Amino acid sequence: MNIIKTANKNIKLFVFIRIFAKRVFLPLSAIFFIENAGFTIRDVGLLAAFYSFTQLLVEIPTGYFADKVGRVASIRMGAISCAIATILYVVFTNKFGIFAGAMFEAIGYSFLGGAGEALIHDSLVAKKQTHDYTRIMSKTMSISLVANAILVSLVPMTYYLDPRYPFMLGTLAYLSLLFVTFFMHDLPRTIITTKFVIPQFKQIVGKRYILMFGLTFGIISGLYGSGTDTFNVALKQFGVRPDLMGWIFGISSVVGAAMGPLIKHLSHIKLSYYLMIDVLVLSLTYLAAFTRSPYILGFFMITAISFFRYRKIIYQNYLLTIYPSNYKATLVSTMNNLEQLNSVWLPIFITYLATRTSLSLGLGITGLLILFIFPFFHYSTLRFFAKKEQLVV
Repeated sequence: MNIIKTANKNIKLFVFIRIFAKRVFLPLSAIFFIENAGFTIRDVGLLAAFYSFTQLLVEIPTGYFADKVGRVASIRMGAISCAIATILYVVFTNKFGIFAGAMFEAIGYSFLGGAGEALIHDSLVAKKQTHDYTRIMSKTMSISLVANAILVSLVPMTYYLDPRYPFMLGTLAYLSLLFVTFFMHDLPRTIITTKFVIPQFKQIVGKRYILMFGLTFGIISGLYGSGTDTFNVALKQFGVRPDLMGWIFGISSVVGAAMGPLIKHLSHIKLSYYLMIDVLVLSLTYLAAFTRSPYILGFFMITAISFFRYRKIIYQNYLLTIYPSNYKATLVSTMNNLEQLNSVWLPIFITYLATRTSLSLGLGITGLLILFIFPFFHYSTLRFFAKKEQLVV
């Protein structure tokens, strides 16, 4: 096997992983469940919590699977599991079927989570170009977003032909993802003695900034995804037709593609400034719901979705640079796990506020809470990334 040739092929094909791993039905999920499966807004929150709880259980094991069995095998498992999920949504359109589908979808995206990034990092290690990780990932993201813009804009328009069509097209996307993996291959990995370990409970308690980082980083990360379904329901309440919601995500993909060349510069700015940008983008999106304007909310949703597509790349770059490890997928999955831990309760919390007050007020209050959390998030994250010796053995 020509290692360099294989590495180049993996990098080129990774763009198709990005394209076909997209949830093309995402803008309509909550609306479909409410209109066709008898869900309430609180049920939507419970489903999101169940999804995150499932990922919490399997995120690190699936990352470890990618490290020990293979990155490509993990991507294949993810594609198969996600395809099963969309089939369940279509065939069993009731609460049991939807929750079962959400379980398979959560498992599928856990398999996909750290494997693709780790495969690209392995490929760059083989080429001795790890310094290009952020640039390559951003370029790949930009290219795939153009295709995503088309898919996520057009697929929801089939909703009024048949509400099941977006999910059926999702099945085709996941099967296409599976097909692409048969042209990708794992690369031999160099054993690195330095490895990442999860701190013991006593160590976490002894280092309060580590505990604070885990809590605040997880909450901020979790809030990017935990409010998505509630935002979509709010847009419908504010007057946006379901078949047009895909355009918000489509425009986000176009804006995201345009942002791609700029993202590599974010990895070079001070972490302190990046944290401020991160929280500002998130908080303004929630606060925009106060206005009850679909245009204002839509604008900030586009901004947040566009930024979120690159957000993890920046943090992964910081993490993989500071904590070099042969267990890259496990490392990335551990970071994802902090997000999933808080995503178990955040959707319930958001939908509780929405049902006790209103959708606009509940989302707006959440935005104010984000601003309250920021000082603790800022302080603990800077301490965490500055103290690598605490987590390296």
